[in-house]
Amino acid sequence: MFNLVKMNFYRLFHQKSFYVCIGVTALIGWFMVFLVWMTPVMEEKAREARALAQEGRDTAAGDFQTGFFVGFSGGEDDEYAEAAPVLEEFNVSDFTCEFCYSGFNVILLSVVVSLFVNSEQKRGYIKNLGGQIKPRGMFIAAKLPVILFEVIAVYAAALLSFALFGRIYYNKFTWGDAAGAGKILLLQILLGVALGALVMLFCTIARNAAAGILVGVAVNMTSILYDFISRLAVAYLGAPEGFSISTYTVEYYLMNAVEASDTARAVTVGLVYLLVAAGLGWLFMEKRDIA
Repeated sequence: MFNLVKMNFYRLFHQKSFYVCIGVTALIGWFMVFLVWMTPVMEEKAREARALAQEGRDTAAGDFQTGFFVGFSGGEDDEYAEAAPVLEEFNVSDFTCEFCYSGFNVILLSVVVSLFVNSEQKRGYIKNLGGQIKPRGMFIAAKLPVILFEVIAVYAAALLSFALFGRIYYNKFTWGDAAGAGKILLLQILLGVALGALVMLFCTIARNAAAGILVGVAVNMTSILYDFISRLAVAYLGAPEGFSISTYTVEYYLMNAVEASDTARAVTVGLVYLLVAAGLGWLFMEKRDIA
C-alpha cells in the first residue's frame, strides 16, 4: 500500500495538468480580487464621464474612453445609480470563504481529481500492476491520500492568491477571522475529499476523465432537480414542510455557508459520501476487467 501511495504521488508531481489546475485556481483568485477592486473604480470614472458629457463634450466623436464609461453608467439622462461600496480593507478570510461558496471550487476539484485518476488508464500502468496487487481495491485506497493533497493544494493556491493580490491592490490588508476561516477550510477539505472519492468512482467505472469532470459540472446545476424532488417528498411522501433533499448532499455544503448548528450534519454527509464512494470504488475495482 505504501509503495502504491508513493507511486501515486510521483505520478502527481510529474503530471503537468496538476500544475495547470493550480495555476488556474490562482488566476481565479486574482480575478475575484481585481473585480471587487475595479468595480468602484469603473463607477467613479463613469460619473466623471457623465459630468463631461453633460458639460457638452462630444463623447461620440473620438473620445472612446469617455463614451465607454458613460455607457457603463447606463445612460446620460438620469443620475448615476447608487454606487457599489468601496472596499476599504481587504480581508483574506472573507475572500477565501467566498471562493469556497462560488462553485469554482467544485469544478476545479473535479477536474484535478479526474485527470489524476484517469492517468493510470491513459498511461496503462494499471494493466501491468493489476495482476500483481491483491486485493486490487488497494488501487482505490492508495489514491485517497493523493486526493487529500490535491484538495489542500487547490484551497492553498486560492488562499495565497488572495493574500498576494490583496496586498497589491489594497493599502489596508488583514487576515480577518483566521480561526473561523480555518474551521470552514477544514470542513471544505473533508467535503472536497468526499467529492473527490465520488469523482474517482465515476472515473473508475467509465475509465474516462470526462465522467468525473461531468460530475463537477452537473452538481453545480442540481438545485432545480433537488427542489423538484423535495416538493414531491412534501406533497406525496409526508415529508415535513421545508424539507430539502439538498441538505443531504455533499455539494450543498461545498457551495453554501454552513451554520454552526448544521456542522455535525455536514461532517456526517462528508464522511458518508467518502466511505460509500470509496467502498463502491474498491468493490468495482475488484470485479472489473483491468485489461
